[in-house]
Amino acid sequence: MLSDVLRLGDKIDVTHLDKVGRPAYNSRTYVSQLIDFADSDVIQIATPIVSSTPIILNVGENYKLCFYSVKGLFQCNCIILKNQRDNNIIIAVVRITTNLEKYQRRQYFRLECIYDIEYRVITREEEILERRLNSNDFTDQEEIKQCKRRLIVLKDIWFPGTIKDISGGGIRFTSAAVLEKEYKLLIKLDLAIGASIKNLLLGAEVISADRVVNRVGLYEYRVEFSDITKRDREDLIKYIFEQERKRR
Repeated sequence: MLSDVLRLGDKIDVTHLDKVGRPAYNSRTYVSQLIDFADSDVIQIATPIVSSTPIILNVGENYKLCFYSVKGLFQCNCIILKNQRDNNIIIAVVRITTNLEKYQRRQYFRLECIYDIEYRVITREEEILERRLNSNDFTDQEEIKQCKRRLIVLKDIWFPGTIKDISGGGIRFTSAAVLEKEYKLLIKLDLAIGASIKNLLLGAEVISADRVVNRVGLYEYRVEFSDITKRDREDLIKYIFEQERKRR
């Protein structure tokens, strides 16, 4: 039973899903609240409100719900059955369509933003050449020079991208370049923190890659930082919270 895990008043994150069950293009995560249990698989939730404006959830469409319960974080999918008004509150009636699953959420706040970046791919060729240099695996000096010249070329191939959101754990960005999951990247971030500019160069790995709907030749990637110092992560988190405070 849902009521065995959830309690009235529990905070809920609500995210619109597309037809294949992934977060819809340009979707935002809104904050809601559990209002009531209507049936074994039907609940009532508060309509999210942003800047005093109610965000009406689309009837017949699917959403992901993340519940902040006293027993932990739980997630499931749902479909919106109807919207109704109770006094001055608009309530969405939703049917739960998947099992309620407990999961571990990353501890990093995610900031939505539009921010141009540069990145490059760390290719397999580059990794091999670096290993050869480190182990001095060459027969003569000319071979060493050729290796170094080739590395200079590889390390000078940068691509433009646009961040859509950023956290202390990774970023979501769009780019015209074609990347694949598990590609290794180096990402340049120039962040205004306080009165100074921090220039970060962070290693990352692609964890998802999708075409952008209705935008031919544009792709959306989610990457997770895989090579980041404690100091750089602290600077990144500081930047994110400074930006969030400015917005508030």
